[in-house]
Amino acid sequence: MSKNTLILIIVIPLLFLQALWIFMDAKKRGEKYYWAWGIFGLLNIPTSLIIYLFVTRYGYLKCPNCGKTVRNDYKFCPYCGISLKKTCPKCGAEIKDDWKYCPECSTKLK
Repeated sequence: MSKNTLILIIVIPLLFLQALWIFMDAKKRGEKYYWAWGIFGLLNIPTSLIIYLFVTRYGYLKCPNCGKTVRNDYKFCPYCGISLKKTCPKCGAEIKDDWKYCPECSTKLK
């Protein structure tokens, strides 16, 4: 068996496994063009996987209550309904965890 044949025997199954994993993950995450991600996974190893992970993980977070993946611009989890953004108890403005005062009404937060 030649060296090139051996490389193909190793690389081709890895390409198909990579494409299958990307396809299934994209479908599970609700990507609109999950089938295109699967085809993209057939191109090469590991560049397709790295690009997929970088592009699809950016802009998502896990719900602290149910653990489902949701977009980071959601205010409430679409699965369990919990609030994903902290708000000022007085005026309702969106606040960050480390803020001590609300930037809208100056209410002390901690």
